[in-house]
Amino acid sequence: MMDRARIALLSTIGVLSLAASLHAAPLSLAIQPVLGQRATHKAFAPLAHYLGGLLGRPCHIVTSPNFLVYWQDMARRPRPTFVLDAAHFTDYRLRHLGYHLLVKEPGTVSYSLVVRGSEMVLEPSALVGLPVASLGIPSMGAALLNRMFPHVTRRPIVVAARDAAAEFRLLAAHKVAAAMIPTPLVARAMAQGADLSVVVTTPPLPNIALSVGPGWSRAQRTRLRRALVRAPASLFKAIGLRRFVVARPAEYRGQDRILKTYWGY
Repeated sequence: MMDRARIALLSTIGVLSLAASLHAAPLSLAIQPVLGQRATHKAFAPLAHYLGGLLGRPCHIVTSPNFLVYWQDMARRPRPTFVLDAAHFTDYRLRHLGYHLLVKEPGTVSYSLVVRGSEMVLEPSALVGLPVASLGIPSMGAALLNRMFPHVTRRPIVVAARDAAAEFRLLAAHKVAAAMIPTPLVARAMAQGADLSVVVTTPPLPNIALSVGPGWSRAQRTRLRRALVRAPASLFKAIGLRRFVVARPAEYRGQDRILKTYWGY
């Protein structure tokens, strides 16, 4: 019992020393705009609150109206303290913006090309020339949809949606023939009764990861990483993630090539 108490005390002291060493710089948490601004703020407020509690000062959420603005914001200062990002953006931040990888959601993530359940679409080629919704460039969904149709003369008409909820609405309203949506969101919608049919699911990619900006020492990052991995189950239930595990830069290495391949970034 004494050993457990000592470990808990040392962990608390470590986090407090981390907070003190970083003075009173403002904290911010940015999240890619898959869910839309209002839904993103609501979903991830518990994570911002948890990070702020660890470091002893408020942490505010930074949202973007769409992926193009999100990409443009990467070049602006001040950059957010923490970012919860897709694989290609995570790798770009690590390689070009001085960010450090902390933790990730375990496993992998994919995207699914879906149609209304009443539609008989057996393969993507049936959608050539038809409107297909996707998250806007340079999102992972847009890149994977481009990859699915490599011939420039045989592609669908891409309808950029500001977030996944807009994709579902476009599909339900018969304004598009299909939509490219993160598979976890498709699974959730179908579990809630949405009448959808999956045409194809992409190969898995490294899952979303949380990184921290420049200026944090290795010791500080280690203490923060440990606190995130040991975060209570109630936090993950609140933000809709399974848990956090330690992430390694090698898992994401090369993912930023998607940005250059499709958009020359």
